[in-house]
Amino acid sequence: MPTDLPAALAETWRPLGTRTGQTTVLVASITAETTLYEPAETTPAASLGPSDVPLRSLFAVDLSISPSLSTVGIAPDAALSKAAPKAKAQFAETLRDEGLTIEGTRETLEFEGPNGKAGRWYVLDVAYPIPASARDRGDRKGSDGGETETEIESGSTDNEPDGTGIAHLAAEANVAVWPTETSYGVAGGILPLESTTVASGTIETAPERDRETISELVRTVEFSRDEGEEEHTDD
Repeated sequence: MPTDLPAALAETWRPLGTRTGQTTVLVASITAETTLYEPAETTPAASLGPSDVPLRSLFAVDLSISPSLSTVGIAPDAALSKAAPKAKAQFAETLRDEGLTIEGTRETLEFEGPNGKAGRWYVLDVAYPIPASARDRGDRKGSDGGETETEIESGSTDNEPDGTGIAHLAAEANVAVWPTETSYGVAGGILPLESTTVASGTIETAPERDRETISELVRTVEFSRDEGEEEHTDD
């Protein structure tokens, strides 16, 4: 079932949809139910381009592991070095499927999860797709207020149309992964790093505010599977 938002965010954010994916880590099969959230108040960034993932959004991933890690004698803490990159890669693949370009991992940080356990926090540089016509409606400015033209790995600039009528805005994705008693917590969000004017208004940047919102989600999210509840499989 979709993960409920913490009370501090429930009035200003709303669920947008849930998708389920599967992968494997070591000997375990992992089902990841990802719930995406958007601001409750309609903004110019809500339906900006071809992607179903809003430019400003949050996400939480409810993981189901079979067989349970305890059954195979693996502690979530011990397997974090393999599980965290896998969770990041799976989320990055989801973004690519939605038309976003992952330019690279800017930072990999250690942080204290909401349960006090050490986790991994990834900051990804992202190019968010928008109609090229939207790019031409007004000035584009970075989060520091200056005009922006960011080089990406291909050698072109992220704000140029790619021949398909699509241009890109600089954005940032945050993915936090931490061990729980029996599994892992995964949550994060996406935020714009440059503003632009579109038909429905101006997309403003507020990176520090957006990062704090993502941090609030990570600190307070509770998944539908109770902490300490073991996964069981049929004999």
